[in-house]
Amino acid sequence: SPQPAQQKKEKKKHAPGPCRVGSAENAPLIDDAHRKLYETLCGAALWFDGLFGERNEATVASARGVSGRLEISGLNSEYEGSKFRVRGNVRVDFPNLDKRFNAFIGRDDQDDFIRDRTEGLALRSQFLDFADENRWLAGLGYSLPGTYQQRTDFRVGGKLGSEPEIFVQGRFRKNWFINERNLFHFRETLFWTNRDGFGATTSFDFDHVVKRTMLLRWGNIGTVSEATDGLEWRSALLLYQSLNRAGRALAYEVFIRGESAWEVPLKEWGVRGVYRQPLMRRDWLAGESVLGYSWPRFELEDEREGSLTVGLGLEILVGGWV
Repeated sequence: SPQPAQQKKEKKKHAPGPCRVGSAENAPLIDDAHRKLYETLCGAALWFDGLFGERNEATVASARGVSGRLEISGLNSEYEGSKFRVRGNVRVDFPNLDKRFNAFIGRDDQDDFIRDRTEGLALRSQFLDFADENRWLAGLGYSLPGTYQQRTDFRVGGKLGSEPEIFVQGRFRKNWFINERNLFHFRETLFWTNRDGFGATTSFDFDHVVKRTMLLRWGNIGTVSEATDGLEWRSALLLYQSLNRAGRALAYEVFIRGESAWEVPLKEWGVRGVYRQPLMRRDWLAGESVLGYSWPRFELEDEREGSLTVGLGLEILVGGWV
């Protein structure tokens, strides 16, 4: 019969890893694929953090807290035509690196990511400009001690691909509570890239809680850089409405945007509506539909005419097992 030491070794060999997540027998294929994706991300985070120190409870907990999202969207505009895009991101913290370091990798529009321009549709999934191109981006981040009311962090990374590009970014965020119904958000981002040089993005938002299921936001953002023609700006009034069922929501947006020194300073104004619906009774899977109408003009030779926009999006969240 096996010796005690051998039995212990075999037991350890077959013990579930720290990133394993239990699943029901004969679980649907979609749930099994979602679980395996999480286990892969968790295992990669645990391996990377292990390069800087020993595995312990903190490193395992951090790896199990890895989170990310994948967004797939299709958009059709009378002005620009049709476009399909895939975006996603993953972030993980590293306890072995003083608990303030993190790593990120994702696929997004590189200019908006580097310049920290996160404006777009009223809900999380944003259908961005047709001229934008998504690229793989990766890097490391460092966060100073902070709270929800004030936070500062730094990121350094690069664009992955045949034409590498590096960037450095510093962000300062401040929130002011006026009262239980009103809140100001301020964000200042300084950035540098080896392609476009230096720049800065300033964001200022005002939130007003209309009622428990409704939020009104006035959002403003502007960027100046060595690659822009003056100030690239956008202002929008957004109304978020919960439909009193888990995950279902509507959002309405009125927006205007432009670039102060561009040949057409006022690029576009219009309205949009977004509907969000959980799919297949899963809180990590949601669909979005968008309907909008705007008056764009990006080039001097273009005529400003009305343009209908319709789109569909799918969002997959990964993480949440801690």
